[in-house]
Parts: sequence; structure tokens; C-alpha cells
Amino acid sequence: MGAMDLLYYGYLAIILLVSIGLHEYAHAYFSYKFWDPTPKLQGRLTPNPFKHVDLVWFFLIFVIGFGWWKPVQINPMYYKRPLRDELVTSLAGPAMNLCLALIGMLLMMGYARLMWIGLQTLILEQFDLVLSFWFLFISINLGLAVFNLLPIFPLDGYRLIKIIRPKVAMRMEQHAMVLTIALLVLILGPGSGVIGRYISLVVGKLYDFLFMVSSQIFY
Repeated sequence: MGAMDLLYYGYLAIILLVSIGLHEYAHAYFSYKFWDPTPKLQGRLTPNPFKHVDLVWFFLIFVIGFGWWKPVQINPMYYKRPLRDELVTSLAGPAMNLCLALIGMLLMMGYARLMWIGLQTLILEQFDLVLSFWFLFISINLGLAVFNLLPIFPLDGYRLIKIIRPKVAMRMEQHAMVLTIALLVLILGPGSGVIGRYISLVVGKLYDFLFMVSSQIFY
């Protein structure tokens, strides 16, 4: 393993810890604000990534290219408006990743402008080490947002089904273990190519949009 590989894995570890920690903290924060004490009682009302990351699954990211983290447990029985509050709580995680991607884009653009790096260089992805970090930071956070918004249990996007088709969502919850295993098989098995292409396509479009908007500010 060369120096660049070590640098890449170092970047990846830092970015994932920050991004996952803040993703789960966003879930915990909004659930707590909606009067659910569960995240606080379980010690999850914190951006500390080590309270949210499953270390075994985290290291598997570097081995098999896929990992998992400990989802924040919530109790919608405490919510005053259960469907709305649960939906907001669920979407808070992906929204946090989108915000982080936007912040990363602004910082990358600001650095590039400060260093007199032109837009053409950024478009061609001819990065120095700092720009490489922010490019990876943006891409990972967009990827986490898009992946978690898939309408599949137990991902955050399935809460949309709970609003549109509550009976379907109820059946999903009744077969939670089976669906979780099926999702892992789909991601790691034959369906991985389809999901990967979809996520890459959407991430690419979102990246281009953020790039275009940010470039109007700095260039």
C-alpha cells in the first residue's frame, strides 16, 4: 500500500466519522426536540461519532467497501404530531449530509479561489491534497444522503412510505429483520451494480448543481 493509498484511507476514515456522527446526531436532536427522551437516555444526543459508529462495521468499509452504523432509536409515542415529527426526524439525517456537502463545496471553492485555481482545473478534477479531501468529503456526504433516502426499510426514506402508504410501512416494520438482511444481500450481491449506478448518477447531478451554484459566488 502506497502513501497515496494511506492518505485516501485516512481521509475516508475522518470523513465517515464526522459525517455519520453528525447524521445520527441530527436524528437524535430532532427526536429529542419533539419530546422523545429516548436518544438522550441512550447517550445518543451528541455529535461524538464513537457513540454512533459500530466499530466492526466501520472497519468492514475498508475491507468489503460497505459498512453500517448504529441507528438512533426513537419512540414516536412521545410525538405530539407523530407522522410529521417522525418524518422530520428521519429526514434530518440526510438533510445534515446535504448541508455538509454544501459546506464542503463552499470551502473547496473558497480554497481554490484563494490559491488562484481556475474553474477548468476543478472541473477536470486536477486536485491538490486539500482539494482532494473536500472532493471526497462532498461526494461521501451526497452519497450518504442519496443512499439513506432510498424508500427501503430500514433506511430513512422508508418513512416517506409511512406517510403515503402506512399499511405497507406497517408490514415492513413487522418483517424488519428479513428486510434488513435482504437489503444487505441486495447491496453486497447481484443488485449492488444497479444501486451503485443509481447512487452515482444522482450524486453526480447533485455535485454538478452545487458546483454550479457555488461557482457563481466565488468566480
